Amino acid sequence: MLQTKALYNLLRLNASEDPSLKADSWALEDLRALPMEELFSRLKPFQVQFDKRAFTQFSEQCDTPEDLCDILLPDDADDESSDPFYLLIFELWRRLIPEKQSLSIFCDELDHRIALYDQGLLENDEMIQDVLANLLEVFDENADSGADPQEILTAISDYCAHDLESFLYDFTSEILDSGNSLYASELIEGFSTYATEPLWFDFLRARLLAFTDIVDANLALHRLLDGELELPLLLEMVRFLSANGEHELFKLAVKKTLPLLESQEELLEVIRLTAEFYRRLDEDEMEKRVQKILNQPKTGQIHTSDLNTLQELLAE
Repeated sequence: MLQTKALYNLLRLNASEDPSLKADSWALEDLRALPMEELFSRLKPFQVQFDKRAFTQFSEQCDTPEDLCDILLPDDADDESSDPFYLLIFELWRRLIPEKQSLSIFCDELDHRIALYDQGLLENDEMIQDVLANLLEVFDENADSGADPQEILTAISDYCAHDLESFLYDFTSEILDSGNSLYASELIEGFSTYATEPLWFDFLRARLLAFTDIVDANLALHRLLDGELELPLLLEMVRFLSANGEHELFKLAVKKTLPLLESQEELLEVIRLTAEFYRRLDEDEMEKRVQKILNQPKTGQIHTSDLNTLQELLAE
């Protein structure tokens, strides 16, 4: 279950993507943008008056901003009053007590940097690389103490607004796309141990192997395709193989994907990728035949005729 700060981070992220989302203004406000004096001023309605020195001294008896809130808030405080107060205390703690890095503080910074990365607002990747290196240290420290690797990822994800495992996969995939195989290798070897869906990282490992040994990479991809795979991963493999795969491997991936498709949109994507695959191979006749499927009139549901035609082409 998402922890309180992660929940409000997620609410703000969702609101940025969907302006029609309804929520109280305080719940969507980015407190990082406020001057510290304003934060202290907003504590006064809660019968709490602090300055920097007082806040720092009072926090000495606490290990986390959550502990401090528990001390300052009355026992009968409800979410409507305690959550806005908590968010203020959290932001003050983040700025004034940097030496006490609670998990909630660390994951808030992780969410912040992921959001900047996703929005293309980072001048370089150093900020995201640093926070991922620190995240791996947190993982490894917990694993060294005997915790189950997958449970570590699940527990820490509760403190993050972003889908942490999906981001680790997507970021590593982008690093592979950029050709930085050394850093991609570090990410794969570091985080794959903790993945709750390891097949995705097995796919990344096969992609990494393609930089140095395409034969072994194809064998690894064949082994993956021989197993039971869910549709999202199969679609990811089809996208990759349409630009990089050998003929039989691509056909195998598409054949496994077709029976699992759930929408006409997904089917059209697979058809487009198949056309791109044959274009890459300079097989003009096959590309034209695939393009002909795309030119047929479409409706919202999967066209069985389109599906059957593509299957027949791939069987040749």
